[in-house]
Amino acid sequence: MRLKDQLILREVAGQYVIVPTGKRVQEIPNIVYISASAAYLWEYMKDHSFTREKLVDLILEKYTGVTKDEALEDIEEFMSVLQRNNILEREPGDPVPEGGSVRIVVRKDAKS
Repeated sequence: MRLKDQLILREVAGQYVIVPTGKRVQEIPNIVYISASAAYLWEYMKDHSFTREKLVDLILEKYTGVTKDEALEDIEEFMSVLQRNNILEREPGDPVPEGGSVRIVVRKDAKS
């Protein structure tokens, strides 16, 4: 998987916001807020192809007190939000995104 190009992550008043630029403004009309944990993942995702398993590994490396099952559940939710908001490059056979803005939180009790 890959993130689409022309997307930037900005921290605004302590919140992380995915901001479309250029032609992506027409494709991604929603404001998508993500948590600091999701922003940590974004920093990897913006420069690499990735799998859900790689993202789970990154969470487990950074945060103590998170189980693999909890990390996988959070990553699945994060990927779902990115797909619904047309932020991921679509794979053949993927459903058309429905949209909606959601705040992603990777386990509040996790510590980095």
